Amino acid sequence: MARSFKEFCDCPCRHIVGAGLKPAPTTGFRVALTPDFDPGLPGMTSELISDGFRKLTYCCLFLLLAIASSAAAAENIRVSYATLSAAYMDHICAMEKGYFREEGLNIEVIRAPGGVATPGLLSGQFQFSSSASSAVSAAVRGGPVKIAYTNLSRPSYTLVSIKPEITSAKELVGKKIAINSFGDTGHLSTILYLKKMRVNPSSVLFIAVGRNEVRFPALRTGAIDAAPLVPRDMVLLKDQKHFVLADLGKEIQLVWNGVAVSDKLLAENRQLVERFLRGLAKGREFARRYRDETISLISKRDPSPLEAIKVDYEVTKASMTEDGSLPDDVLRDEVATRAELTKVATPPNISTVFDYSVTRKNYAQLKATAWQPVR
Repeated sequence: MARSFKEFCDCPCRHIVGAGLKPAPTTGFRVALTPDFDPGLPGMTSELISDGFRKLTYCCLFLLLAIASSAAAAENIRVSYATLSAAYMDHICAMEKGYFREEGLNIEVIRAPGGVATPGLLSGQFQFSSSASSAVSAAVRGGPVKIAYTNLSRPSYTLVSIKPEITSAKELVGKKIAINSFGDTGHLSTILYLKKMRVNPSSVLFIAVGRNEVRFPALRTGAIDAAPLVPRDMVLLKDQKHFVLADLGKEIQLVWNGVAVSDKLLAENRQLVERFLRGLAKGREFARRYRDETISLISKRDPSPLEAIKVDYEVTKASMTEDGSLPDDVLRDEVATRAELTKVATPPNISTVFDYSVTRKNYAQLKATAWQPVR
């Protein structure tokens, strides 16, 4: 007597029949399992074993269909990264722990420095840029881009000199300070600090040397008078006499790291922005809570020595904003300083540069639902 699909398979996979699929013929099972087959187990017949195989087959088919359906439904998005170091551990954890997948997103990593990332973002080459600092300068000049999320606001730079006659900010007047490039976070951090200490930034000569590998040797040899150094440089400098003028992370705040999005995408597909930033917020909270596992995840993408990654992790964690946003007074100071650097006569209103509404909404929802990251 014919049996229904539900009768021979009581597992959830029976629901695939409702999708228009018919049970496959069982001839293949019957060839191997004839009525004369003796499994050698009490009460076990070839028909029962055949039924068991059919159940297993349909269960596997159901799972494969579910996986295929999920993959097909996921949306592919492109995100630019200058690098994938500890400074981007929120992104790394969101990718590795599946928080983006939970939002139905597949992330394609695009390697691009900030100067390339912002034009690419505005031309639609990718949906999000992690080079938020570079995007701020573009927005100050009138570019149609918004900073939607700020992960880090405390720069990891230490302003250092090796010359004994320079022990404070006031003694930098007329001196040479090495930076990587004009308008980068090292440059901006130093300017904001000089302003705080009532030293006119124009009284200092900033020299752009291109990259860390040049800046650090220039300081050690005395070719320049001071430089903002990253934690790894400070480790290398420990055996040489030097003078710490300021831990810039303790002195000032700025948009050091975050996410930029085009005005067009924010207006036309706000739901996508919400999904991406929600997955990112979860990755961020995981990184904050689980140090060792996060360092392990970073090491998969960052070839730096493990000890250096550990230092970077601690510095990054200390620089994190509370909820992915910054207060208005900090934003106004940064916009005004960037306007000076980019020769913009009238600094724009901060609302044309920053829009934290999605980030704040996501964090409020996570808090309301008592969401917590788990290993």
